[in-house]
Amino acid sequence: MPDFTVRGYTAGDEVAINAGFNRVFGLNRALAEWQWKYSEEPEGRWIMIAVDEAERVIGHCGAIPVRLQVGQLRVRAGQLVDSFTRPEARHGLGAARVFLRTVGSFVASFGGRDGLALLFGFAGDRVVRLGTARLGYGLTPPQPVGYWVRSAHRRMELQTGHEIRQGFDPDAIDDLWRRAAPRYEVAVVRDGAWLRRRFTSRPGVEYAHLSAWRQGHVCAWAVVRVQPPVTRWAELVWDGEDPGALAALDRAIASGSLAVKLERLDMWLMGDKLAVEALRRLGWEPRKEPDKLSLVARSFHPDINAATLPGRFYVTMGDWDQV
Repeated sequence: MPDFTVRGYTAGDEVAINAGFNRVFGLNRALAEWQWKYSEEPEGRWIMIAVDEAERVIGHCGAIPVRLQVGQLRVRAGQLVDSFTRPEARHGLGAARVFLRTVGSFVASFGGRDGLALLFGFAGDRVVRLGTARLGYGLTPPQPVGYWVRSAHRRMELQTGHEIRQGFDPDAIDDLWRRAAPRYEVAVVRDGAWLRRRFTSRPGVEYAHLSAWRQGHVCAWAVVRVQPPVTRWAELVWDGEDPGALAALDRAIASGSLAVKLERLDMWLMGDKLAVEALRRLGWEPRKEPDKLSLVARSFHPDINAATLPGRFYVTMGDWDQV
């Protein structure tokens, strides 16, 4: 394993970072996608890299900054994404060494009350084991992702009296989030600004926004992505008042899925027992997450007890950068 240096991102590193990402994951991610994911505004870029003697990026750890609510507390948190080591660093114990030093430097540099007060992400078994042993993931027991599926053919004909509207409406989202936010103990703030950045500006990816309205008020919001062989219910915000709003959205999403000849729907859903119960009645069933991912988290804030997070953290596919 050659010598390497761990340092923070500087302007211009993105070309080598993206090339390393594509090499490791066998993808062809465009630089525009990287720039969208790691937007400089409004919170800056939170990236640590390992470079060898030739200045090649051989290791990477990055985070997407988000506003997180934990009860009445609002903090800046980071969703860990794109952790990798290049094949050149994988001789013997080299991969673990590069990974641990890169992520460890990231945590030491950025984890803190005034930096990223909480780090969270979705990790496979190997990273969970390594992170639990060496990076403090075990302070919050890893929680398997709640993965749900249903057939688009199971149609509920119940008329709920809700109007389904399509299109992005930040004012309506802000109104819904103000009423819905107290339902979610721990959650990324899902207001109009967050949904705009997450679901309206991603290069080359189209999302459909659907909302359920009744008596002039928005009751629930969904974001959908067609990602064959499934239609993915990527985002959900619900005021918790009437399960009929979820039934109306579910019916509209299933109809849209069949219209593009996709017969299966899936979603992530954790931290909202009321929504889980309502969706079960609509035919949604739990399954093991295909990639065996678990939610991991580590707190750096004195008022956030990491051990209390499991079961309270609201999670949808919108929290995952792969959808």
